Amino acid sequence: MRKKRPMLIIIIAIVQIIPVLLLPPVLLRSVNPVLLLIPLGVFAALFWALVTLRPLGRLMTIFLQGFNIIVRLLLVLARVVPSKKPDTPADIPLLVTSLLSIAGSTIILYYVDRSETQLLFEA
Repeated sequence: MRKKRPMLIIIIAIVQIIPVLLLPPVLLRSVNPVLLLIPLGVFAALFWALVTLRPLGRLMTIFLQGFNIIVRLLLVLARVVPSKKPDTPADIPLLVTSLLSIAGSTIILYYVDRSETQLLFEA
């Protein structure tokens, strides 16, 4: 029997790279473009696993999005809170992109971790 793929799983498989790579433009431009091939490869494999409803795809999505939230919280606490040293302002672009990334990862986690979605991957 063929499994029915909900459209939202396909959408999540496509857009789940956005919260992970959402960074301020200045920081994103400073990264070597070759290094961006690594996450693209990981998310291409994750796309395939989600679209084919493999349980490992769901597990890795939960892990990566949860890890993204933890890393963003640590970055925000370390870089956005202004230091007592002079000329160290708060990094507002990092705060905005981190909050958007955390919100995106939370939405993805909410849907992927629902019991109805879990049953799709176990059947």
